[in-house]
Amino acid sequence: MIAHTKIDFMRNLITLVKRYIPVLCAVFMLSSCNKDPEELVDPPKIDVEDPTATVPMAFDVQLKENKTFKVGDTVKFVLNGNANMISFYSGTVGNDYAYHNTERFYDVRAKLSFESNKTPDNNTIANINCAELFYSTDFNGTYTYENIKNTNWKPITNRFALQTILQATSTTYAASGNVDISDVFADGRPVYFAWLCKTQAASNRVQFRVRNFTLSGEVVEDNTLSKQLFSQGQFGFQWYENAASAAQASNNRPTVTSTLLTWNGVFNNLTGPYKEGYAVSGPIELPQYNVGKDMPSILITKQNKSESEHKYVYNTPGTYEVVFIAANTHANEQPEIIKKLNITIEP
Repeated sequence: MIAHTKIDFMRNLITLVKRYIPVLCAVFMLSSCNKDPEELVDPPKIDVEDPTATVPMAFDVQLKENKTFKVGDTVKFVLNGNANMISFYSGTVGNDYAYHNTERFYDVRAKLSFESNKTPDNNTIANINCAELFYSTDFNGTYTYENIKNTNWKPITNRFALQTILQATSTTYAASGNVDISDVFADGRPVYFAWLCKTQAASNRVQFRVRNFTLSGEVVEDNTLSKQLFSQGQFGFQWYENAASAAQASNNRPTVTSTLLTWNGVFNNLTGPYKEGYAVSGPIELPQYNVGKDMPSILITKQNKSESEHKYVYNTPGTYEVVFIAANTHANEQPEIIKKLNITIEP
């Protein structure tokens, strides 16, 4: 009796389960449809680098060979890091970091040269030294003989080679040499030049001529900038004479053109008075060479290469501050990284 009851219970349970399985499935499916898919299945985790993330910039530089360098040696710099642009300053003129934000002014060394001639070749010993060259920074610009004569003029004739032998013709000239007269411009004031020429009383004259009176500016730091500053015509020489010289006939007066300065006078002055005259220039000032700021050389590094090499050859001995500036040219700019090295180049 008990066994039969158990059998019946199991049959009834199975029948009940079969009857409600479709209902349970429907309820489960409806419940599943109302859930967020992300709640049903966990997404796989993938290790992917964020392309928008900023990678810190790194940079360093070292000498490949730590040795004493000489003029003409190839200096090798090893660059490490991920910068995509590097500015290089060798420390040489025009490429010096010290002038990257400061305009460079070059000092000019003043060089004066000319050619002189003395004629005629006769017995005129008394007037063989008939010409002297002077300069002044005190001249007030009043061009009269009296004012010029009373001006403080400083002699510089002995710095130059004037013709010392009287010539038979006016075509043979002596070169003065290219003489550094930078000191006459040292105080920064305009400089005036003057030729003082004389004919002694009761003597034969000596004619004196000057041509190619030229002032050049020599830039020591960069000789390619050196050039002629003033030609003879640009000096603007004019004659100012004492009364005896001014009273001569016009063909015996001193003359000046843009290319030739001449002290003339009466050939036979044996019965004549003392004559003198000053050929005075306009104000002369040295220009200041402003070549602007020094610019770097730009080195573009290769992508995906953390180490590269830069080579440079120094042609002048000295101690140089070498500067490398690493930069990132992407939108998300980062501060520059500056690396400095000091190297010595021996002769």
